Amino acid sequence: MLPILLLPALILQAPQSAIPGAAEVRPGVFVLKGLPNDTICAAIKKQHITHVIDLRRDTEPNLDCESEASRLQELDVQYLRYAIGIAPPAGDFDFLRAIIRDLPRGSKVLIHCSNGNRAAAAVCPWLVLDKGMTVDEAIAVSRTAGMKAPATEAAVRRYLSSKGRT
Repeated sequence: MLPILLLPALILQAPQSAIPGAAEVRPGVFVLKGLPNDTICAAIKKQHITHVIDLRRDTEPNLDCESEASRLQELDVQYLRYAIGIAPPAGDFDFLRAIIRDLPRGSKVLIHCSNGNRAAAAVCPWLVLDKGMTVDEAIAVSRTAGMKAPATEAAVRRYLSSKGRT
């Protein structure tokens, strides 16, 4: 097992992400802390991102899905909104894992919420169950990418435990 102090290096080998405010948790899989503004949209285009998954809920400030979807469509990026709460149930993790896992070969995806907590949590089960990371490695990567809320991490751990991973 890798020492915990070295795990953030698993996210990116480069000092900065190709997308400002985002962590590349695996090649072509980005977790964004915040919303895609003009600078981020330019980076999305430059990095050839093919899909954006928005995890924000209806009650969140600055939610304008139509505008975001329209802006991304102009960039030829597919937009999916799937709102999840701070402690997602197993079904949400199942759905998001399937979406990420089943993207067409060569796809690049950016997952975001208002602060990165839920977006980072959404990739954690995929990292463990579909990419072979240990739970500790994936939790460390997700924390570095933005997972901060204890309730969110607890939901991720419950889900992984239900799948026989601890």
